Amino acid sequence: MKFQIFPSASRGIELLRDLAATIRRSVASVSEMIGNPEGRPQQLRDLATAEAEASDLVHAVLTHLRTSYISPLPREDMYTLSRLLHETMEQLRGTGELIMNIGSTPLSERSSEQLELISQLADLASDSVQRLNNLDDLEDNWLQMVQSSKRAARTHLVWVDEIATFSKASTIHRHQRVADHLMLTANTLRQFADHLGRVLVKES
Repeated sequence: MKFQIFPSASRGIELLRDLAATIRRSVASVSEMIGNPEGRPQQLRDLATAEAEASDLVHAVLTHLRTSYISPLPREDMYTLSRLLHETMEQLRGTGELIMNIGSTPLSERSSEQLELISQLADLASDSVQRLNNLDDLEDNWLQMVQSSKRAARTHLVWVDEIATFSKASTIHRHQRVADHLMLTANTLRQFADHLGRVLVKES
């Protein structure tokens, strides 16, 4: 194994930033799928491209961590943060797949509310990874991510109640899967926030 003698300490942060950027773009793609059914096939292709890019990036993070002496955080923490961002991207792509099969019944306005909250979480995650060299700046981000994830949980409960009023079991099933997958996405970003909190405590 060859190690860099003078590795760039910022390289890992740059890769995490690029991972977060794929999530932000993909949230916009899923939102477009909800608002523009005719454009869904193209948006789904964009999601597949973003997921492939995210997979390449998380592999690049792993390679960087294994071949560099310097990292702004312990390697295990950098890898965990990258893994959670990658999982978020996978879940957004999965949401797109589910929306393709949603049927004729429009999704609830709650879907747009959830995507707005996920977008906020993604923006905070992106800002956080760019501040990993100065952990003192991250406590507010952690708190905002926790608060947004709690709002997502409450929105999910309201959405589930709305879905229960549908008359067809098949419609309930399809809409429930979309709602659950978006909640899973928000929860993964909550896990990102939780790990960020552990880093703040451990490295303070």
